[in-house]
Amino acid sequence: MNLMRRDFLLSGSLAAAAIGSANGPVLAQNAVPAEAGMQQPPPSTAPYEGSKANQKIRIINLIEIEAEAQKVIPTGGFGYISSGSGANWTRRENMAAFERIRIDPQPLGGVAKVDLSVEILGSKLSMPIFVPPMGSHGLAHVTKEAGTAKAAHAVGTLMLTSTQANLSMEEIAANNPGPKWFQHYVQADRGIVRELLQRAKAAGYTAIAPTIDNLFAYPREENIRNEFRPPLSLGKGNAPRSISDPVAANAALNNRKRDLNWDDLEFIKKESGLPVIVKGVLSPKVAAMAVKRGMDAVYISNHGGRSFDGVQATVSALPRIAEAVDGAVPIILDGGIRRGTDVFKALALGATIVGCGRPVLYGLALGGTLGAQSVLEYLRDNFALVMRLAGTASVRDISAEYLVPGAEV
Repeated sequence: MNLMRRDFLLSGSLAAAAIGSANGPVLAQNAVPAEAGMQQPPPSTAPYEGSKANQKIRIINLIEIEAEAQKVIPTGGFGYISSGSGANWTRRENMAAFERIRIDPQPLGGVAKVDLSVEILGSKLSMPIFVPPMGSHGLAHVTKEAGTAKAAHAVGTLMLTSTQANLSMEEIAANNPGPKWFQHYVQADRGIVRELLQRAKAAGYTAIAPTIDNLFAYPREENIRNEFRPPLSLGKGNAPRSISDPVAANAALNNRKRDLNWDDLEFIKKESGLPVIVKGVLSPKVAAMAVKRGMDAVYISNHGGRSFDGVQATVSALPRIAEAVDGAVPIILDGGIRRGTDVFKALALGATIVGCGRPVLYGLALGGTLGAQSVLEYLRDNFALVMRLAGTASVRDISAEYLVPGAEV
């Protein structure tokens, strides 16, 4: 054996022995605690108040409104909304990947009017752009999710309500009589799962989207830097009503099933009687299995770069997932959507509809319902212009033929 390697191994063994003798036996690799690295700070009891603005907002583009929103959202709340996890690489890559895809316009098709409408899982939308699930809208504005729901309804699109909403799913539904789905962080207690599914169905939600990509929390460094803790004062509207004590109810809501599997998703489908959307898919194998197990849609998402830093951009995953699904179920995508060109590129690669997240919350902070509505209208109108320039008369006409071949995603 090489002497330097032998000395290194020997010194490592001696060091381990020294540690063991000083602090007890050395833990085996398989003895790592199940909750290691998952410790979350307790919620904050300090008061918190989001913006009270109520106005239409002027938008040049959806990237620049982030800096404007930072001026009106409290520091901790803004950091929570804006940041990803780890080094924020995936958050940045979500947008950067769209820039590597090039549109191949085909004019002289006589396109003057365009049809943006789309139907998915029985819901008719005015455009293929929806509001994806985001927790704690109260961090941005005092109207919380009610303000966002009204904006979605005003433009005729869908809102996907988060389990972690400040308001209850019932309150949100009352402010949005239009299409709505419920995003579900699956609880360990199936009794709680049943309760939430029953509530969602009774409130008029027409699909359930269990999230599979955020079972464990990768460090969100901006939250740590700001010492941010979720404010209790904003509320957790979807805490189970079967538990009278609010602290215990919140704990039950947040007690997620860490070993989530396909049987759990089939249970959700059976218990709810609603279409199930598998949210957090980045792998073609997972997408193909979703089809095989009878799921109703595949939702490509990396949680806006918030769940696991270092994974690929959602649009980078899209082509292989579209190939694996082969048209069997709709494909939903979020992550990095900031311009009409992004919407067009995602649809051309196989997405059915796309979600735009953070900019909607920034609009909410800057103008309440009217501000969030401004964001959705800007993206809708920008997308319509892109369709005209590309030469597509309807969403159904958009395909890979309108992209430059071989573009790296």
